[in-house]
Parts: sequence; structure tokens; C-alpha cells
Amino acid sequence: MKIAFVFPHPPAATGIADYSVEVLRALAPGHDVTAFHGPEAADAGALPEGVALRPAAALLETAASDWDAIFYQLGNGPAHDFLYPLMAARPGVVVLHDLVLHHARGRALLDGPAVRAYRAAPGDAALQAGARQAIAEYAALVESVYPGRGARLAAVQLGTSGHLLPYAWPLFEDVARAARGVVVHNAFMAREVAAAAPGVPVTVVPHPARREPVRREDVAALRASLGLVEGEFAVGAFGLLSAEKRIETVARAVARVRRHRPRTRLLLVGPVPDRGLGAEPRPYRGVSPHGTGDGLGPASAPDVARLRAQLAIAGLAPEATIVTGRVPLETLALHVEAADAVAHLRWPTARETSGALLRVLAQGRPTVIADLEHLAEIPAGAVLRADVTDEEGELFRALLRLHDDGALRERLGAAARAWTETALSPAATRAGYLSAARSS
Repeated sequence: MKIAFVFPHPPAATGIADYSVEVLRALAPGHDVTAFHGPEAADAGALPEGVALRPAAALLETAASDWDAIFYQLGNGPAHDFLYPLMAARPGVVVLHDLVLHHARGRALLDGPAVRAYRAAPGDAALQAGARQAIAEYAALVESVYPGRGARLAAVQLGTSGHLLPYAWPLFEDVARAARGVVVHNAFMAREVAAAAPGVPVTVVPHPARREPVRREDVAALRASLGLVEGEFAVGAFGLLSAEKRIETVARAVARVRRHRPRTRLLLVGPVPDRGLGAEPRPYRGVSPHGTGDGLGPASAPDVARLRAQLAIAGLAPEATIVTGRVPLETLALHVEAADAVAHLRWPTARETSGALLRVLAQGRPTVIADLEHLAEIPAGAVLRADVTDEEGELFRALLRLHDDGALRERLGAAARAWTETALSPAATRAGYLSAARSS
């Protein structure tokens, strides 16, 4: 089978780049695969042996009939902007990582070059006209997907905070309808896509997750370097430390646990955004609020200071929290296993299957997740679930149980690891992609 695979390549700051390389490792053997990259620099060395690498523009030099399947890896972040003209010119199978695309698509217009130029020189009439044109294009896009609502939704987005609007009006529907097929990673998204794009084949493909072998002595050394001493109970949270990850809720729950079990600490591993934990998301500042850190570089000292101040307000003293910032992917498994338990909450949600969560489960960490419908595939015995109507209380009680019950931690970790080894194996991912290719 001859396959084109289009995605933002490493070292792009998005987990979808790393995900795509994992899929290629499973998919490439026995097939003629060409990877196409966007305007970012691409690390050819990250690709599996035998996979060719070409710039995305080269895809337009080929005919659609040259390929048995074209896969587009689409997420809700600026690293994926280059995919839209390609998908229009060479329709293929869209791997929809987020049900919500509104943040990225709106940002490209409402925080694009024309609007930024006018913001910098608001007295310039020509720049004002350009900004108005970009805003009109945004309203037209929304109108084309949601007829009769474009002007009203644009007014809400521009005239109020509008931070929840993208979750209610996700702007994926036109992309799905124009595709030759859609791949998703959970049944909830499959139902939503099928309802929005009748007749377009939808395939649920397992999101790959594999355990990285780590040595106990290396985990112990890392814990010591982080300042964790023998007997301390570390609650980890991994990924972009945004308000949507409910880090403030996690902090309050850990603070409550510490009143009963004082040797509990919070371990935060991931990029620190330049906005507060409890602040409303700012959809058009170049970072998807529920992505994997697109566009985020190393955390600045003021950002970390702001985070620590907010954690203190939530009830955690400075010595109760360890903040690492972004860590290299090759050391992530060590950091995951340095945690005795993990808290993985989410709201609002784009109904995505979180790669960060699956990595935690593959490493066999006992984990508390928000009880959300799109996470229903995770077996009941592999995680503890927190009812979102009492998220903080549920998390507090779950963490207290995990602190006190080592056998429960072992059972959950073993079940999580076993589930990922079977349901999320490279073979299952390969089979899913080939099925999607055949049905498109």
C-alpha cells in the first residue's frame, strides 16, 4: 500500500508529532510510506527507517490517484494550520485528534497577521480594513458551518469573553464532511462525527501507548534529585499546566490530603502557560487551551512564580509542590514513575483521547480521572473516576485511599498497564489504520 502521512514533525512542540512517529513505526513495515512536513524544520532522524520525508507542498505535485491513502493528523493548535489547504486540494483520511477545532481556526483569523498589525497601529485606516476583513472571514467560516448563526456567534466571541463558545460550536463538521474518511480514538467522537458527516467512513483506531522500561534505581535517583524523600507520597499531574487541566482543583484536593497525611506532595510536570490556573482561557493567543503545548517554550520565571502564588492560594505551601516545567520526552517515563499516584482531570474538554494520560497508564501508575463519557473505553478496574459534580471532593477521597492502600495502587497500576499492552498495542493501531485506508 502506498501511503502519504502528513503531520507536524518533531521537534514541533505538539504531542501529535510524537504520536505520529509512533504510528509510523507500527504502520510503515511492508508499506511504501512518505511523510510530509509543514513549514517547520523536520528531524528526518526521528522517522522510522524506510519512510521518505518531503515538504508538504510536494504533496500537491502528486495526483490523488498516486496514493492508496492520505492521512492528515489534525489537532486544535497552530502547528496544524498548514494542513487545511492540503486537505482541500487532496482530500484524504483526517485523523481528528480533537473534536473541537474552533480555537485553532478562529486564532488563524482573529489573531492572525492582519489583526495583529492593526492592534499594533490602531490609527491606521488601511490596517483597520484588513482586520475587519479577517473578522468577516471568521464570521463567514462560522456561518458556512452553522447556517444562520455566523454573525451572532462572531459577535459573542468578539464582544464577550467567549471562552466556552468553541466547545459548543466546535467547527470540525466541514472538515469531516469533506474528508474521504475520519479516524478518531474514542467511541464518543465517532458518534459525533458520524452524526455530523453522514456517509463519511469513521474508524475508531486505538491510540498507541507503550511502556518505556525504566530502572527502579533511576526512579529513586530522580525522586531524590526532585527533593522527594523516602516515605513521601507524590501526586503527579502531567502535560500543559492549564486551567483546563484543573490544576487548581488538584492543588486544593492535595492540600486537603496533607491535613490528614502531611507527607503528601504535588509533582507538576509540564509546560507552564503564561496565564493563571483559574483564569478564563484566551482562545486566540497562539496556544490551544487543550493541546499539548503548541508554541510554548521554556517557562519564564514570572510564569512559574505566578503558578506558585496560585498554588499557595489553593492551600499548598511552597515546600509542598515540585514544579519541573517541560521535561525531555526521553525522561518523561522516569518522571511518571516518580509519582505514587496521578491526577488527570479535564474541563472544558474537546473530547480528545489524551496521550499524556495513556502514557501514565502504560507506565502502570494508579490514576484518578474525571468521569467523562469519552473516557468510557478505559476499564473500570484500571482507574479511579471522579464525579465532575464534586470533582475536588471525589479527588480528595480517591487520593486518600491511594495513599493508604498500597495493594489498591498495585492493582490499578497492573490493570492499567495490561490494558494498554493489549488494547493499545502497535498491532492494534496498525490494523486500525489499514482498515481506515481500505474504507476511504
